[in-house]
Amino acid sequence: MSDVPTVEERPTPSRRTLILLVAPIILITTMGLIASAFTPTLATQHPLLMIALDARNRFLVLARNVDLVPFVIVAVLRRSFSDPLFYLLGRFYGDNALRWLQKKGGAGELVPFTEKLFKKAGYPMVFAFPGAIVCALAGQTGMSPVGFMVTNLAGTLTAVIAVRRFSSTIASPVEGLLDFFSRNLVVTTAVSIGLVVLSLVVNRAQDKLDPGLDELEGKPASDVEEGVEADGDAGVVGDRLHGEHDPRHE
Repeated sequence: MSDVPTVEERPTPSRRTLILLVAPIILITTMGLIASAFTPTLATQHPLLMIALDARNRFLVLARNVDLVPFVIVAVLRRSFSDPLFYLLGRFYGDNALRWLQKKGGAGELVPFTEKLFKKAGYPMVFAFPGAIVCALAGQTGMSPVGFMVTNLAGTLTAVIAVRRFSSTIASPVEGLLDFFSRNLVVTTAVSIGLVVLSLVVNRAQDKLDPGLDELEGKPASDVEEGVEADGDAGVVGDRLHGEHDPRHE
């Protein structure tokens, strides 16, 4: 992994390739928002659908009554689906991908710390903490795609089974929460939807909902502004996914 070419030395992917990588990430993020907004209804009536939409730990705990085999299959597939996308972002766009994820995901100072730790223990981190930043680092540092996927899937399977077992140890409070949702389904769902809408408003104010593809490609803002002045059409020059509208496991 030491002789990995820099982003400048790698062939620059087309904008079409970038959109094919980012669009599924936006879709997955939207699925997660739906799961969060309708958690009370999904947890009590459609738990398997809930973890198909978002398989973070809290949803897996709430879905403890789903049969083991479909639970594991759906959870592993859902949790690992976006990881190759972040791996490819890191491989194609290098440091730009990390800075983009840092800004959009709000990771802040965690990113430099993760970078330092990844240099010492890349594969263990992919196994234990396969979030967006770690997966992007795996791509950026040139980790073998096969090694990445095998380690990632093994770690994801281990995590899913561990959460399943953990949910059994807290069965009583989880069942109590599900019962509370059932008895107050309309109110709890309305509150849940309201909280998600509020989070979207805050993220919008912080400019986290704009995909920012030019930034991901490393284009300076001045270049984009000059292009707008020349063409007279910000929509053409920006060529963004804005309107389709966004790491990961908790």
